[in-house]
Amino acid sequence: MTTPTATMETSSQAMGAAQGIANAAAKATPERRFVNNADASCRMFKADWMEALSHVRPWVPHVLYVPVIIATLWLGFRALTPLQVAGWFAVGLLVWTVLEYVIHRWLFHPPQWIEDDTRRIVGGLEVTDPVMPALPTFRHKFYFLVHGVHHDYPNDSTRLVMPPSVSVPLAIAFWYAFHAAFGVASPAAFAGLIVGYLAYDTIHHGTHHASASSMLARIWKKRHFRHHYADSSRDFGVSNPLWDVVFGTKSTGKPGRDD
Repeated sequence: MTTPTATMETSSQAMGAAQGIANAAAKATPERRFVNNADASCRMFKADWMEALSHVRPWVPHVLYVPVIIATLWLGFRALTPLQVAGWFAVGLLVWTVLEYVIHRWLFHPPQWIEDDTRRIVGGLEVTDPVMPALPTFRHKFYFLVHGVHHDYPNDSTRLVMPPSVSVPLAIAFWYAFHAAFGVASPAAFAGLIVGYLAYDTIHHGTHHASASSMLARIWKKRHFRHHYADSSRDFGVSNPLWDVVFGTKSTGKPGRDD
Protein backbone atom coordinates (compact mmCIF):
# COMPACT_ATOMS: atom_id res chain seq x y z
CA MET A 1 0.00 0.00 0.00
CA THR A 2 1.26 3.46 -0.89
CA THR A 3 1.46 5.73 2.14
CA PRO A 4 0.76 9.50 2.01
CA THR A 5 4.40 10.12 2.92
CA ALA A 6 5.60 8.00 0.04
CA THR A 7 3.23 9.80 -2.33
CA MET A 8 4.51 13.19 -1.18
CA GLU A 9 8.11 12.05 -1.58
CA THR A 10 7.39 10.79 -5.10
CA SER A 11 5.71 14.08 -6.02
CA SER A 12 8.62 16.04 -4.57
CA GLN A 13 11.11 13.91 -6.51
CA ALA A 14 9.13 14.45 -9.72
CA MET A 15 9.14 18.22 -9.18
CA GLY A 16 12.86 18.16 -8.43
CA ALA A 17 13.60 16.12 -11.54
CA ALA A 18 11.49 18.44 -13.69
CA GLN A 19 13.29 21.49 -12.30
CA GLY A 20 16.67 19.85 -13.01
CA ILE A 21 15.66 19.19 -16.61
CA ALA A 22 14.40 22.76 -17.01
CA ASN A 23 17.64 24.22 -15.65
CA ALA A 24 19.73 22.02 -17.92
CA ALA A 25 17.62 22.91 -20.96
CA ALA A 26 17.89 26.61 -20.17
CA LYS A 27 21.68 26.36 -20.16
CA ALA A 28 21.85 24.20 -23.28
CA THR A 29 19.52 26.15 -25.60
CA PRO A 30 19.30 29.79 -26.73
CA GLU A 31 16.70 31.83 -24.89
CA ARG A 32 13.45 32.08 -26.86
CA ARG A 33 10.35 33.10 -24.98
CA PHE A 34 7.68 31.59 -27.21
CA VAL A 35 6.90 28.43 -29.17
CA ASN A 36 5.17 30.05 -32.14
CA ASN A 37 5.00 33.81 -32.73
CA ALA A 38 2.44 33.65 -35.56
CA ASP A 39 -1.34 33.86 -35.20
CA ALA A 40 -1.46 30.11 -34.61
CA SER A 41 -2.97 27.74 -32.04
CA CYS A 42 -1.96 24.56 -30.32
CA ARG A 43 -4.33 21.84 -29.20
CA MET A 44 -4.78 22.06 -25.43
CA PHE A 45 -7.22 19.23 -24.67
CA LYS A 46 -8.05 15.74 -25.89
CA ALA A 47 -11.81 16.32 -25.67
CA ASP A 48 -13.18 18.30 -28.62
CA TRP A 49 -15.77 20.16 -26.50
CA MET A 50 -13.10 21.37 -24.06
CA GLU A 51 -10.89 22.43 -26.94
CA ALA A 52 -13.77 24.38 -28.50
CA LEU A 53 -14.46 26.23 -25.24
CA SER A 54 -10.80 27.34 -25.03
CA HIS A 55 -11.12 29.46 -28.20
CA VAL A 56 -12.85 32.85 -27.88
CA ARG A 57 -13.18 35.68 -30.37
CA PRO A 58 -12.17 39.12 -28.98
CA TRP A 59 -15.64 40.64 -29.50
CA VAL A 60 -17.36 38.09 -27.24
CA PRO A 61 -16.66 39.87 -23.90
CA HIS A 62 -18.15 43.10 -25.29
CA VAL A 63 -21.33 41.33 -26.37
CA LEU A 64 -21.63 39.81 -22.91
CA TYR A 65 -20.66 42.72 -20.69
CA VAL A 66 -21.66 45.99 -22.38
CA PRO A 67 -25.32 45.26 -21.48
CA VAL A 68 -24.18 44.53 -17.92
CA ILE A 69 -22.46 47.92 -17.75
CA ILE A 70 -25.57 49.69 -19.01
CA ALA A 71 -27.82 47.85 -16.54
CA THR A 72 -25.58 48.44 -13.51
CA LEU A 73 -25.14 52.12 -14.34
CA TRP A 74 -28.94 52.44 -14.62
CA LEU A 75 -29.27 50.83 -11.17
CA GLY A 76 -26.59 53.16 -9.87
CA PHE A 77 -28.34 56.31 -11.09
CA ARG A 78 -31.59 55.11 -9.53
CA ALA A 79 -29.95 54.92 -6.09
CA LEU A 80 -27.28 57.65 -6.14
CA THR A 81 -26.60 61.15 -7.41
CA PRO A 82 -24.54 61.50 -10.61
CA LEU A 83 -21.51 62.65 -8.59
CA GLN A 84 -21.80 59.62 -6.31
CA VAL A 85 -22.12 57.30 -9.31
CA ALA A 86 -18.95 58.80 -10.80
CA GLY A 87 -17.08 58.36 -7.52
CA TRP A 88 -18.09 54.74 -7.01
CA PHE A 89 -17.46 53.99 -10.68
CA ALA A 90 -13.89 55.25 -10.14
CA VAL A 91 -13.58 52.97 -7.10
CA GLY A 92 -14.55 49.96 -9.21
CA LEU A 93 -12.09 50.99 -11.90
CA LEU A 94 -9.32 51.26 -9.31
CA VAL A 95 -10.21 47.82 -7.92
CA TRP A 96 -9.83 46.43 -11.44
CA THR A 97 -6.30 47.87 -11.80
CA VAL A 98 -5.31 46.14 -8.54
CA LEU A 99 -6.83 42.83 -9.66
CA GLU A 100 -5.15 43.04 -13.06
CA TYR A 101 -1.73 43.46 -11.45
CA VAL A 102 -2.15 40.99 -8.58
CA ILE A 103 -3.64 38.20 -10.72
CA HIS A 104 -1.10 38.63 -13.49
CA ARG A 105 1.91 38.77 -11.18
CA TRP A 106 1.10 36.27 -8.45
CA LEU A 107 -1.46 33.90 -9.99
CA PHE A 108 -0.58 33.74 -13.69
CA HIS A 109 3.21 33.58 -13.38
CA PRO A 110 4.92 30.68 -11.55
CA PRO A 111 8.66 30.38 -10.85
CA GLN A 112 10.74 30.92 -14.00
CA TRP A 113 11.77 27.28 -14.27
CA ILE A 114 8.12 26.23 -14.56
CA GLU A 115 7.65 28.67 -17.44
CA ASP A 116 10.83 27.46 -19.14
CA ASP A 117 10.07 23.76 -18.63
CA THR A 118 6.52 24.17 -19.92
CA ARG A 119 7.82 25.91 -23.04
CA ARG A 120 10.39 23.16 -23.60
CA ILE A 121 7.71 20.45 -23.38
CA VAL A 122 5.18 22.29 -25.56
CA GLY A 123 7.84 23.06 -28.16
CA GLY A 124 8.63 19.34 -28.47
CA LEU A 125 5.04 18.35 -29.28
CA GLU A 126 3.39 18.04 -32.67
CA VAL A 127 0.82 20.76 -33.33
CA THR A 128 -2.00 18.17 -33.12
CA ASP A 129 -0.81 16.70 -29.80
CA PRO A 130 -2.90 17.86 -26.81
CA VAL A 131 -0.69 19.81 -24.44
CA MET A 132 -2.41 19.36 -21.08
CA PRO A 133 -1.90 15.56 -20.81
CA ALA A 134 1.78 16.01 -21.70
CA LEU A 135 2.58 18.34 -18.81
CA PRO A 136 4.09 16.54 -15.79
CA THR A 137 2.77 18.37 -12.71
CA PHE A 138 -0.22 20.37 -11.54
CA ARG A 139 1.87 23.55 -11.50
CA HIS A 140 2.81 23.07 -15.17
CA LYS A 141 -0.81 22.36 -16.11
CA PHE A 142 -2.26 25.27 -14.14
CA TYR A 143 0.26 27.74 -15.55
CA PHE A 144 -0.32 26.67 -19.14
CA LEU A 145 -4.11 26.65 -18.71
CA VAL A 146 -4.44 30.14 -17.24
CA HIS A 147 -1.57 31.97 -18.95
CA GLY A 148 1.22 29.84 -20.40
CA VAL A 149 -0.65 29.16 -23.63
CA HIS A 150 -0.63 32.92 -24.25
CA HIS A 151 3.10 33.26 -23.60
CA ASP A 152 3.97 30.27 -25.79
CA TYR A 153 1.55 31.36 -28.56
CA PRO A 154 1.44 35.11 -27.90
CA ASN A 155 -0.34 36.10 -31.11
CA ASP A 156 -3.03 33.42 -31.09
CA SER A 157 -6.04 35.70 -31.66
CA THR A 158 -8.53 33.13 -30.32
CA ARG A 159 -6.87 32.81 -26.93
CA LEU A 160 -6.30 36.44 -25.99
CA VAL A 161 -9.47 37.02 -23.97
CA MET A 162 -10.91 35.11 -21.03
CA PRO A 163 -13.43 32.39 -21.98
CA PRO A 164 -17.00 33.08 -20.77
CA SER A 165 -16.89 29.74 -18.94
CA VAL A 166 -14.38 31.43 -16.62
CA SER A 167 -15.31 35.11 -16.77
CA VAL A 168 -19.05 34.69 -16.10
CA PRO A 169 -18.65 32.77 -12.80
CA LEU A 170 -15.98 35.28 -11.73
CA ALA A 171 -18.26 38.20 -12.59
CA ILE A 172 -21.07 36.68 -10.53
CA ALA A 173 -18.71 36.16 -7.59
CA PHE A 174 -17.49 39.77 -7.78
CA TRP A 175 -21.07 41.05 -8.03
CA TYR A 176 -21.92 39.45 -4.69
CA ALA A 177 -18.62 40.56 -3.16
CA PHE A 178 -19.25 44.16 -4.24
CA HIS A 179 -22.81 43.98 -2.92
CA ALA A 180 -21.50 42.86 0.47
CA ALA A 181 -18.74 45.48 0.53
CA PHE A 182 -20.42 48.54 -1.01
CA GLY A 183 -24.16 48.01 -0.47
CA VAL A 184 -26.33 50.45 -2.40
CA ALA A 185 -23.26 51.78 -4.25
CA SER A 186 -22.30 48.32 -5.57
CA PRO A 187 -23.92 48.64 -9.05
CA ALA A 188 -21.92 51.80 -9.85
CA ALA A 189 -18.70 50.26 -8.54
CA PHE A 190 -19.35 47.03 -10.43
CA ALA A 191 -19.83 49.00 -13.66
CA GLY A 192 -16.37 50.52 -13.13
CA LEU A 193 -14.89 47.06 -12.56
CA ILE A 194 -16.38 45.68 -15.79
CA VAL A 195 -15.33 48.72 -17.82
CA GLY A 196 -11.80 48.18 -16.51
CA TYR A 197 -11.94 44.53 -17.53
CA LEU A 198 -13.20 45.34 -21.05
CA ALA A 199 -10.54 48.05 -21.41
CA TYR A 200 -7.90 45.49 -20.42
CA ASP A 201 -9.17 42.93 -22.97
CA THR A 202 -9.38 45.54 -25.73
CA ILE A 203 -5.92 46.99 -25.05
CA HIS A 204 -4.39 43.53 -24.73
CA HIS A 205 -5.81 42.43 -28.08
CA GLY A 206 -4.72 45.69 -29.66
CA THR A 207 -1.12 45.36 -28.48
CA HIS A 208 -0.87 42.05 -30.34
CA HIS A 209 -3.04 42.64 -33.40
CA ALA A 210 -3.54 46.37 -34.04
CA SER A 211 -1.09 48.77 -35.63
CA ALA A 212 0.47 51.21 -33.18
CA SER A 213 -0.66 54.39 -34.92
CA SER A 214 -0.58 56.67 -31.87
CA MET A 215 2.07 57.41 -29.28
CA LEU A 216 -0.05 55.87 -26.51
CA ALA A 217 -0.57 52.68 -28.55
CA ARG A 218 3.19 52.44 -29.15
CA ILE A 219 3.86 52.81 -25.41
CA TRP A 220 1.34 50.06 -24.59
CA LYS A 221 2.81 47.76 -27.25
CA LYS A 222 6.44 48.32 -26.22
CA ARG A 223 5.70 47.74 -22.54
CA HIS A 224 3.74 44.57 -23.18
CA PHE A 225 6.29 43.21 -25.63
CA ARG A 226 9.02 43.71 -23.04
CA HIS A 227 6.97 41.47 -20.74
CA HIS A 228 6.59 38.82 -23.47
CA TYR A 229 9.94 38.84 -25.23
CA ALA A 230 12.45 40.20 -22.73
CA ASP A 231 11.47 39.74 -19.08
CA SER A 232 8.21 38.12 -17.91
CA SER A 233 8.97 39.13 -14.31
CA ARG A 234 8.25 42.80 -15.08
CA ASP A 235 5.51 44.95 -16.66
CA PHE A 236 2.49 43.06 -15.32
CA GLY A 237 0.06 45.91 -15.90
CA VAL A 238 -1.36 45.64 -19.42
CA SER A 239 -3.89 48.47 -19.40
CA ASN A 240 -1.80 50.78 -17.21
CA PRO A 241 1.59 50.88 -15.43
CA LEU A 242 0.33 52.22 -12.08
CA TRP A 243 1.06 49.24 -9.87
CA ASP A 244 4.26 48.36 -11.74
CA VAL A 245 5.50 51.81 -10.70
CA VAL A 246 4.28 51.34 -7.11
CA PHE A 247 5.87 47.89 -6.72
CA GLY A 248 9.01 48.58 -8.75
CA THR A 249 8.31 46.12 -11.59
CA LYS A 250 8.16 48.65 -14.44
CA SER A 251 11.02 48.12 -16.87
CA THR A 252 12.66 50.82 -18.95
CA GLY A 253 14.57 48.85 -21.60
CA LYS A 254 13.80 48.02 -25.22
CA PRO A 255 11.34 45.26 -26.08
CA GLY A 256 13.98 42.77 -27.29
CA ARG A 257 11.41 40.97 -29.43
CA ASP A 258 12.41 37.67 -31.02
CA ASP A 259 10.77 37.19 -34.43
